[in-house]
Amino acid sequence: MSGSSVKLRLASPPPEGFTGIGAFIKMPAGAGSTVYGAVHALQIAGDETFALADFIGETTAHSPRISRGVTDYPLPGHEVFRVGDDELTALFAPDSQSMLRVGTIYPGTVPAMIDPDQLLSKHFAVLGSTGTGKSSALALIMHRLVEQLPNAHILILDPHNEYAAAFHDIGVHYDPTSLSLPYWLMNFAEHIEVFIGQREQGREVEADILKRSLLAARKKSARASAARITVDTPVPYKMTDLLGDLDAQMGRLEKPETLLPFLRLKHKIEELRTDERYGFMFSGMLINDSFPDIMARLLRMPVQGRPVSTLDLSGVPSDIVDVVVSLLCRMVFDFALWSRKGEEASPLLLVCEEAHRYVPRERNPGFDSARRVIERIAKEGRKYGVSLGLVSQRPSDISESVLSQCGTILSMRMNNERDAAFVASALPEGSLSFLAAISSLRNRECVLSGEGVAVPMRVRLDYLDEDLRPSSADPAFSQNWAGREQDIHFVHSVIERWRSGSR
Repeated sequence: MSGSSVKLRLASPPPEGFTGIGAFIKMPAGAGSTVYGAVHALQIAGDETFALADFIGETTAHSPRISRGVTDYPLPGHEVFRVGDDELTALFAPDSQSMLRVGTIYPGTVPAMIDPDQLLSKHFAVLGSTGTGKSSALALIMHRLVEQLPNAHILILDPHNEYAAAFHDIGVHYDPTSLSLPYWLMNFAEHIEVFIGQREQGREVEADILKRSLLAARKKSARASAARITVDTPVPYKMTDLLGDLDAQMGRLEKPETLLPFLRLKHKIEELRTDERYGFMFSGMLINDSFPDIMARLLRMPVQGRPVSTLDLSGVPSDIVDVVVSLLCRMVFDFALWSRKGEEASPLLLVCEEAHRYVPRERNPGFDSARRVIERIAKEGRKYGVSLGLVSQRPSDISESVLSQCGTILSMRMNNERDAAFVASALPEGSLSFLAAISSLRNRECVLSGEGVAVPMRVRLDYLDEDLRPSSADPAFSQNWAGREQDIHFVHSVIERWRSGSR
């Protein structure tokens, strides 16, 4: 026996109902305590069979519900008992209306329950290889939350347009054709990324020019004339005012060769204004102060029976998608920050799919605002009522500082050794017995650990009805290729949608 594990000699034959690896056992300890463990390996030596188990928690005479850690250890030679389903139910699935059921504990049929307050207040992550059921697992958790908490406020950043189908009955779906994000909502760093980009030559000069013109345009806003205005203040300004100030600065120049940075800025701005792909940000109709309406729609205030917002990012041009993610995440965090000044603040949940794209482990030498704002939410969000949910099939590529802030981790099968090792390092104490199972989990199975559950557990997730699942199923090649042949009319319809930008 060590401080975290114990070696057990099994009776011959093994006790009735003993399921081997993954089985839960209990051992009496001092002062009325009972120590619980989970078997992670079996050994045979001669005619005897031994089990290796990790300590996962204990109950005491004063606290009948299992809790992490062990204070009173069993002594060598003490008898060990199998934990039956009835006792597992009492330990892991207490009769509490606040708990969320997400599946059953393996092995057996005991409900697997999550504490929603612990899940959300300390952030969570859903990790696993492609095709293991991450999107369905997230949809399951969201549906369970909404069933119990109908006045939630949930925003899902959806880079592949998977979740519109999953929340058709409890959510509102937005894409660049149905949600406007006016250019004036961007802060100065986001303006630089959109108007100047990552080029190094002349970047500092153009940024300085843009800063002066942007500040002048914001200050010219009539509604904000009496307020303290900076280049980051989210007040409407007219693009014509920005261009007008650029022209005014150029008119004061004496040397023609110094006009180049001004002309580059003007050309880029005019290009964005006329390109229909960027119409959701740069349309001439977006100069009115629609900020309250935008926030109310995104955060579902009022809920009106649809507490989930899904935002399809697949239609956002690739060169500004990071800016859009940065803008959205910053808006959510800043809204929560300023709402804490009032008496009616409401917690918010921001879910980031494909999290490794926006909070990568390696810092981006160029635009890094999305990473910075998500890191800030991970570190400070709980102070202001912002919960962060991360979903990724490449956990080893996610920023360690962000993933380390996720108090609850739902780990599905990992086919990549590097990802499996990274998740293993992130799992809390008492999880050793479940680490070996990560590479052999079936679809819809996971290792659930952290603050949201009493102790780590292997879980078989509940089925969701087909109409509540994300549209992320793999294509059925054999069925499609053996069926009806597509003709030129199909090609025409696809190209029509392609050209119109309507999916």
